[in-house]
Amino acid sequence: MPDKHAVLGPSKAHQWLACPPSIRWEESFPEPEQSEAAAEGTLAHALAETFMRKTLDGKRLTVPTKIKSDPLFKPAMTEHVEVYCDTIMETLTKMKQDGTDPSIFLEQALDLTPWIPEGFGTADCILIGNGTLHVFDFKYGKGVPVDAEDNPQLKIYGLGALNEFGMLYDIDTVTLHIIQPRLGSITEWSIPRDTLEWWGQTVLKLTAEQAFNGEGEYNPGEDQCRWCRCKNVCRAYNTYMLDAAKARFNDLGEERQPNELSPAEIAELLKVVEEIKRWATKVAEYALDQALNEKVKYPGFKLVSGISRRKITNEKAAAEELMIAGFTPKDTMKLKGIGDLEDLVGAKRLNELIGKYIVKPEGKPTLVPESDKRPELTGFEIFNEVKEN
Repeated sequence: MPDKHAVLGPSKAHQWLACPPSIRWEESFPEPEQSEAAAEGTLAHALAETFMRKTLDGKRLTVPTKIKSDPLFKPAMTEHVEVYCDTIMETLTKMKQDGTDPSIFLEQALDLTPWIPEGFGTADCILIGNGTLHVFDFKYGKGVPVDAEDNPQLKIYGLGALNEFGMLYDIDTVTLHIIQPRLGSITEWSIPRDTLEWWGQTVLKLTAEQAFNGEGEYNPGEDQCRWCRCKNVCRAYNTYMLDAAKARFNDLGEERQPNELSPAEIAELLKVVEEIKRWATKVAEYALDQALNEKVKYPGFKLVSGISRRKITNEKAAAEELMIAGFTPKDTMKLKGIGDLEDLVGAKRLNELIGKYIVKPEGKPTLVPESDKRPELTGFEIFNEVKEN
C-alpha cells in the first residue's frame, strides 16, 4: 500500500497520535512479515478498485484472471467487494437525485506534508458534491471492528483531500465512511470542515512533529498498543498493565533502562502473569454475576447479548445438499466452520443450499463498554436468555 513505508503512515495514526515516540522506537525492531490476512486485504482492495471502475463505466462485473487465480481469492470476496461498491453508488445516486453532479476519485494519492513530515497516503474513494466531501475506506479484515466516528486515519485522509480539492470545490462538511463487509459493519461520521482543519493544525501537526522526531511522552493504552512492536519490552505499557492489576516488579537491584525492560524484569513479570489472568477473569465473572442477579449498574458498562457462533442443525443433510451441488467431501471436510463454507461456496449460494439447516443461537449476556454498538439488554431479555442458557 502507498503509505506502507511512510514514517507516519495514516493507518498507524491511532498509535503515533496517542504515543508519539513509539513510532521511531519501532524502527529498532524487525519489520513483521506480511500476514496472510494483510495479503488477502490487498487482493480485496485490488478487486474493489476494479469493480468500482467497471461499475462507473457501466461494464459487467467480472473478476480479472490475475485475481481469480490468486490462491487467496475465494468466491465470497466478490460479495464483500460488491457491498463496498454498492455503498458508494448509493451515496452517488442520492447526490444525483438531489440535483448534484458529483465528482469521484478512486485510489486518490494525497499529499499530507502540510501536517505530517514526509506524509503521504492513498484514499480508497473520494466523492465530492453538494458542499460535502465524502471519504470511503474499505476494511476487509474481520478481526477488529473499525468505526468511522472520530477515526484518525480517515480524518487525515479528509485533510489530504481538502488540500487537494478544497480550492476547486465549495466544501463545508467532510463525511467519513468505513465499510467492513465481513463484519456486516457500515459506519459514517460527519465533521464541519473548519473543525477538521482546526484539529489538523492544533493536534495533528504538533503531534506528528513530535512523533517524527521521536519526542513526546510514552502513553500506553489498549488501542495504541494493540499492534505496537515495542510493547513486549515497553516499560510504560507493562507498568500500565501491572498498575491496572495492582502489581509491581520486585526490586532487582539493577540499573534500569528508561524505556526497555531487561530479561530479569520480564522474568519477574512471567511469574505473576498467570495470577493476573486468573484475577482478571474472577473480577469479570463477579461483575457479570452482580449485573445479572443483583442488577448492579457499572458506570460506563452495559449488558448486551454476547457473540454466538452459527451452527448446522443437520450436518448429514447439509453435506448431502452440498454434494448434490457439486462440492465433494474432500472440499468440505477440511473446513473449520460456516465462515469457511461461505468462502468456498459464497454466502448467498450457501444460504440457498443449506440455509434451512443454519441457526444462530442467542449469545449469553456479557458486560461491554457503553460505546459498544450492540443494544443494551432489558430485564425481560436478560431473564429469557439466562433461562434458555
